Amino acid sequence: MSKDNVVEFVENQSSADMTTKDVVLDEHFRLPLPEEIAHLTREEQDSLEKRIVRKMDMRLMPILIIMFWLNILDRNSIANAKIAGLPKDLHMTNADYNNCLLIFYVGYVLTQLPSNALLPKVRPSIYLPLVTCAWGLMSMSQGFLHNYTSIMVVRFFVGILEGPFLPGVIFLLSCWYKKEEFGKRVAFLYAGNILSSCFGGLIAAGIIGGMHNVGGYASWRWLFILEGIATVVIGLVGLYFFPDYPRTTRWLSKEEQLFAEWRMANEVAGIVDEDASGVWWGVKQALSDPLTYLFTFMQMMLTTGQSFTYFLPSIIKTLGYDNTITLLLTAPPYFVAFCGSILVAHSSAKRNERCFHIVFPLMISILGNIMAMTVKGFGPRYLSIFFMTFGVYVVYNVNYSWVSASIPRPRAKRAASLAIINLMSGGATHFYTSYLFPDSGAPRYYVGGAVLSVAVFLCASTALAIRFYLARLNRKMEEQEISGGGVEAAINANKNHTTAYKSFRYAL
Repeated sequence: MSKDNVVEFVENQSSADMTTKDVVLDEHFRLPLPEEIAHLTREEQDSLEKRIVRKMDMRLMPILIIMFWLNILDRNSIANAKIAGLPKDLHMTNADYNNCLLIFYVGYVLTQLPSNALLPKVRPSIYLPLVTCAWGLMSMSQGFLHNYTSIMVVRFFVGILEGPFLPGVIFLLSCWYKKEEFGKRVAFLYAGNILSSCFGGLIAAGIIGGMHNVGGYASWRWLFILEGIATVVIGLVGLYFFPDYPRTTRWLSKEEQLFAEWRMANEVAGIVDEDASGVWWGVKQALSDPLTYLFTFMQMMLTTGQSFTYFLPSIIKTLGYDNTITLLLTAPPYFVAFCGSILVAHSSAKRNERCFHIVFPLMISILGNIMAMTVKGFGPRYLSIFFMTFGVYVVYNVNYSWVSASIPRPRAKRAASLAIINLMSGGATHFYTSYLFPDSGAPRYYVGGAVLSVAVFLCASTALAIRFYLARLNRKMEEQEISGGGVEAAINANKNHTTAYKSFRYAL
């Protein structure tokens, strides 16, 4: 359906049928179906939509969650390996360890934007699983290294290979799930991150406690080897389960393909999800949108607030326990954060609200950081870790769903925006966070605690600023509709942002 036809179709709709609530389209407004499926009744359409969503949930989400779980597990294994003897065996100083954390993210940021710019032109069903296999093999090789130089080189290439994954899968999900569906799926996906941090400590405790000198290898080496093998196996399985795009996914019928594509177009009043201008056109469009910069800064501050993760085993070890107990104690704070993330995501989706579901949990994290720097005794100090972890982890999925909902179309721009945000937040922030918790700062880590507190406060403040900005854009579009300016006026009111028609509203 051409843009001109969409405009004409929307113009002809009665204004009484439209709504000004924060939803994408009024339920009464629906684009015409493609000719091949135009015969479907409303009940048949609803049934077909449920079948498509169920297929995606059953085929894609489980393997995706496991992949993301392994992505974080492979990335964070070095923190568990540190307390099991990696620095000693590789003759590394504390500064060398921090450099290993940093070099990973140098590689990580190099591939994110080029990869997501390329992704709309390739088959995700092959590309993303093969990327998973590649980083699994590279991660596994860390178990066979013997000096500082070699682990620096390998960590750099692990970062290069892991970089495409997260922005790639977020983009892929945004091609299949509508706004009200997307947030919950991102919540379950990101639950893989939290569960990885939770069970990563338990897995590490089992391997480090039970596999020392097995086959002549130190236990920390087995940590990398076994987790790398698991990642390769899951990557190969993903080749069978992953979809491509709605019109090209091989395990959907023709009817399902057409309807899957139509329902995503219908959500945004027919704005096309592709552009013939090319890959870098999407990058240019993303860089011209102020929302890209606002969301990037907010996500950078949130990631800074989470940066204690790579030092958590070392932080907890200052409580006075041995390696095995220390690793076991890392699990409960992440499990509580996991439960909280599901509840917050459900509440956010149900109320169609994003900002305050971000701001209020972050206040808990600020309290936790302050407590960690000031309180004494095992109980209060361990409780502070629960608070630190809870706020910054439960809001992550709400952040990402807000980004995708606010930059919905076209596909190339959305892919570039997600890549830029993840490049800066998931990569560039670690250029400085890798040095916030030196061993010399134990047990209070005042520098790290202070930086994290300020970063979390700035994240919450930016969420409020974004809410104000989007509310202003919504008012402009509403005023144009009320004044009778029509679709073109609404487009002009929304200048420099994704083109929106009469019933589009940004979620706040």
